[in-house]
Amino acid sequence: MTYVSRATSPLTQASLEALLVECRGNNERSGLTGMLAVRGDDFFQVVEGPDDAISALMDGLSRDARHTDMRVLHEETVPFRQFPDWRMRCERLDDYPVDEIPGFHAIGGGDDPAGSRTRGVLDLVRWLQLRATRALSERNPSAAS
Repeated sequence: MTYVSRATSPLTQASLEALLVECRGNNERSGLTGMLAVRGDDFFQVVEGPDDAISALMDGLSRDARHTDMRVLHEETVPFRQFPDWRMRCERLDDYPVDEIPGFHAIGGGDDPAGSRTRGVLDLVRWLQLRATRALSERNPSAAS
């Protein structure tokens, strides 16, 4: 499941860290993994796991007052997890010009002519996967082999 939303109050480093602690604990208990990208007060999240856990998460998120304007961008069943080592990896994208983030413009609103938003979302997910893999190998060089 891939979705976007906007924080209802300014997202500080402290509030983001508190949110991540909570999310990682919840994800551990629910068997979920994923990636959260943050730019300003906007969230882009990929979450993966059992269907019932995803449904419960989405129900809870839809009632969570900490964010608004939640939109599901992409949903699919995949044969393997894209972020298996991350209970909730977080990437701040504030320092990247949006034109350097593949697929970033595709996550905006509007129609999805010929699947262009879906392709853009998947491009962004692949870019985040590459960054996550690189971060893991830098943290643990033996994991790259």
